[in-house]
Amino acid sequence: MEGLEDQLRKMKTQVDDLTRTNSDLVNTRNRMTTENSDLQRQIRELETNYGSFSKNRGQLQSQLDDAKSKLEEEIRVFITNCSLSHSVLYT
Repeated sequence: MEGLEDQLRKMKTQVDDLTRTNSDLVNTRNRMTTENSDLQRQIRELETNYGSFSKNRGQLQSQLDDAKSKLEEEIRVFITNCSLSHSVLYT
């Protein structure tokens, strides 16, 4: 009878240990699921921000190119006017 009682106690201990292990694993899975959801949200935010930054970069590059073109044109006009003024003064 004592042998069966010892086996029963050992089995109950094993069941308790397995129950704790299962509970720990469930808690770990739940924590990881939450972390995964948070990371996926962060990825979506980063992708959205990247899209906005890319769009803004393109707009700024276009504005810069326009400003360079206008400046180059103003420099050409200025040089032409200076050349004309110089030739009028010295002819």
